[in-house]
Amino acid sequence: MPQAAGPAPEEGAAGEGAPGEGAAGRRADDLLAGLLGLAGAGLLAASPWLVDRSGPEPFYKGPLIFPLIALALLVAGALPSLVRLAASLLEGQGGLGRLAPPWAAVRLVGLMCLFPPALPLIGLEAAVALFACLGLLAVGWRRPLAGLAVALGLALVLHLAFKSLLDVWFPEPLLWALLEAAA
Repeated sequence: MPQAAGPAPEEGAAGEGAPGEGAAGRRADDLLAGLLGLAGAGLLAASPWLVDRSGPEPFYKGPLIFPLIALALLVAGALPSLVRLAASLLEGQGGLGRLAPPWAAVRLVGLMCLFPPALPLIGLEAAVALFACLGLLAVGWRRPLAGLAVALGLALVLHLAFKSLLDVWFPEPLLWALLEAAA
């Protein structure tokens, strides 16, 4: 009986850890995601004390709204990993085997660290589109046109949500200021 032709799994793709690691590699990915989620939960709980809220802006326009949304999404994204990790430990599959770095997650964390400095340089919309495309590539997304459509859609949704509806202020991108000065 012929097998269905489907995409061949990529070695070392997101969720697999190092090639040949199997379940141990997935547990390493889940451990990293869980630790990031727990750190995000701690920052989420402490965020009212970490962000200056003394300005006259209402809550939804103030400087605390974006970190709250970002940290809540980080925590929500880590929940499935924490559940899988806890289930594997309760089933007696303890141990992470040879702990290989989850490279897709490491690349995404690196992108997250580069995103805030990119906002004042290229602007919200360009930064979101660029980093969404790079993030999709980092996890092994193989359809460039669909990835570009997802990135542009995400940039549009964030523009509408933060700039149009909530009227959150973002600095003028340095790149645009340089282009206007050159023109």
